[in-house]
Amino acid sequence: MLEFSKENRFVEVIVPLPLEGCFTYSIPDTIEQIPKPGCRVEIEFGKRRHYSAIVRRTVNSPVVKNIKPIIQVLDQEPIVTENQLEFWDWMSRYYMASIGDVMNTALISAFKLESNTTILRTDKAYDLHELTDYEYLILEALDIKNQLSILDIQSILQRKTILPIIKKLIELDLIVTREELNEQESAVKVKWIRISPTLLADPIALNKTMTELESSEKKIHHLLSYLNHCKKGEWIKVKVFHQLSKSESSTTASLIKKKIYEQIELDKYDIPELLETQEEHKLSDEQQQAMDEIMTCFKEKSVALLHGITGSGKTEIYTQIIKENLKSGKQILFLVPEISLTTQLVKRLKHFFGDQIIEYHSGIYAKDKIAIWNKAKNNHPIIIGARSAIHLPFSNLGLIIIDEEHDASYKQHESSPYYNSRDAAIYLANLHKAKIILGSATPSIESYHNAITGKFGLITLSNRFGNSVLPEINVIGLKAEEQLGHMKGHFSKPLIEAIQTELAKEKQVLVFRNRRGYSPIVKCNNCNFEALCDRCDIHLTLHKFSNKIKCHICGAQKAMPLVCPECNKATLKILGFGTEQLEEEMNTLFPSAKIKRLDLDAARTRKSQREIIEEFEDGDFDILIGTQMITKGFDFEKVGLVVVIQADQILFYPDFRSHERGYQLLTQVAGRAGRRSEKGNVIIQAYAMNHPILLQVIDQNYIEFFNLEIQDRHIFAYPPFTRLIRLELRHTKPNILAAGCDLLQKRLTGLLDKKYILGPAEPHISRIKGAYIKEFIIKLEKEKIDSAKFKSKLREELLSLKATEGYSSIRLKIDVDPY
Repeated sequence: MLEFSKENRFVEVIVPLPLEGCFTYSIPDTIEQIPKPGCRVEIEFGKRRHYSAIVRRTVNSPVVKNIKPIIQVLDQEPIVTENQLEFWDWMSRYYMASIGDVMNTALISAFKLESNTTILRTDKAYDLHELTDYEYLILEALDIKNQLSILDIQSILQRKTILPIIKKLIELDLIVTREELNEQESAVKVKWIRISPTLLADPIALNKTMTELESSEKKIHHLLSYLNHCKKGEWIKVKVFHQLSKSESSTTASLIKKKIYEQIELDKYDIPELLETQEEHKLSDEQQQAMDEIMTCFKEKSVALLHGITGSGKTEIYTQIIKENLKSGKQILFLVPEISLTTQLVKRLKHFFGDQIIEYHSGIYAKDKIAIWNKAKNNHPIIIGARSAIHLPFSNLGLIIIDEEHDASYKQHESSPYYNSRDAAIYLANLHKAKIILGSATPSIESYHNAITGKFGLITLSNRFGNSVLPEINVIGLKAEEQLGHMKGHFSKPLIEAIQTELAKEKQVLVFRNRRGYSPIVKCNNCNFEALCDRCDIHLTLHKFSNKIKCHICGAQKAMPLVCPECNKATLKILGFGTEQLEEEMNTLFPSAKIKRLDLDAARTRKSQREIIEEFEDGDFDILIGTQMITKGFDFEKVGLVVVIQADQILFYPDFRSHERGYQLLTQVAGRAGRRSEKGNVIIQAYAMNHPILLQVIDQNYIEFFNLEIQDRHIFAYPPFTRLIRLELRHTKPNILAAGCDLLQKRLTGLLDKKYILGPAEPHISRIKGAYIKEFIIKLEKEKIDSAKFKSKLREELLSLKATEGYSSIRLKIDVDPY
């Protein structure tokens, strides 16, 4: 703690609320020392509402009178570093978000306590003698009532300062907040076996054991199969081994009982410690050259773009560069788009680095998040995580790797600040004087433009690693197939034959359709009624399995009607198709194949998504039908064919990025085929079979795609030549919304030439949850406008609009660098 004179006993704190700026509190005489920036303090904000706020800075005596005192200091040492606080300030300015919103996003739930936080009991046992009376009273009350609010606990203990007690019980894992509890997933256990290391190290004893087992054909087959598949005596999943060896679990149990095998049981996504046992692939000449170029680039630039085609071995290069950075004692942050869908990458890295790696993402157990937070602060070497990992308190960050840097999952869409973790990571690296590698087979237009203009380094991998070759891509014209009568459902005759061929070769098939549900439109042929959401401007999608029509925006659902609600006739038809309908058709077309679906309906939780991916990887089923989830950088050994059922929907979406997203999606999903020595195949069905994006995907020519796309971006003034800000206004009354938009438009034209202001206009979906929506798109020319100054002025105008009588109820969303 810092010592100050009594005249300077004031601090500015960040309150976890969507309010502008920091708030000043005094330090009462009962607290001897001033808390350091980054420490939490308990404050009263408003009437009887208590929050744990973060100290931003100490301040001199303010001119404002009647300043409230802080109630309690919660931390002796900062839980948030100076670099983090500076990072929060930048994020607030750049993304035009309140610092309170940034704090809410960055801090883990266990560190955010407020009056209406709901506390629940864990199932962990406790020793009464190790608890204080107050701690015991809280636990006793929870045993009776199941859940309590902070206000309830204040009433029970008859004291105002209770957050330190709550904090201690959370650290002891005796209580959790409701948000933390909702993140918990029951731990599924997986059994692993290996031959006894003592037996493997003694050839005489091993031969004697094999001689003794000769009388049992099943046991000797079991042991020989193991030695054939696991030549170094490594751990293998029991389930996988049974599939490989066609052995029975009773034989495994018998050999474990005889102490020929050892068995362990781990959480589903944990692996045994295999550090230094994994064979390293020697880098190819091209990979070694790429690595040397990256290291040379880092002497002059802080960011290197690694553009490597799918299957080119980017992960091997990452691994070697991580090893080099570990020698300097620096921390490494490895970002992936979605941790639940990149389990293979995590496993591969853990094979090399063992417990030097920890994972961080929203699915981690609440109690573990506190430990990981502290590990990051104490220089843990490697952290692999999704978007939220950039908010950890790194102490010595030296390298950030962003895999699949183009992926839209790096953008936060759910709540303010609407940040892109790829872009934010570049600022974070600058704070720590760290280096960044951006990796992708299909780089974003902005990243590639920055590379070819010299802002980033550019390193290219043009060949697949080893004996693997790029798949053959063919496009089937749907219009011609329909005219010839060759369609069965949504599958053309050549496609059906291709799938049958792959299944006959015991290969797996990936089927991509970027729409879930059974059918997106329910319509009456008699009166043209369409099933629309009552609250959103969107069709209700039929989900046949549950026989419900659902809104994919607000979640509203109702039973599928038997007759038209308008004309009362049985003339309802379904139009369009989603993954659920494809699954039904494929079960009919390929009755002997094992088929599963991966989308938000079939696998809503991270655990269920990972289970389906792992089962497919283990060969438990033959065909996987999915949405974008199946495009996320998987390395499936047995996939021989990738199918895109209808590419047109991807290519004609009303968005300036539609061509970019289309090219990336199609190229990435095509890259899942033929990842080993056998050449894979890709079949794309489309009506617009001569669309330029499809031709570029077939040629696998990113440079041609980029050159055409960058010309259009320049002509129409879109990124990377401009910065975009999207303003979204919502209100339940369209007249108030329209008047507010007119007023805002006048104020915007006072800041910027109106040719750079698009709107107000209705977005693609113009009503959500009963609120009508209008949007503005603001374009800022990079070379002509100081974006920081403009954002400051824009923020003032938006605050002024909210303060204008009659418009305070308009909800406003500010999205910097949208899409």
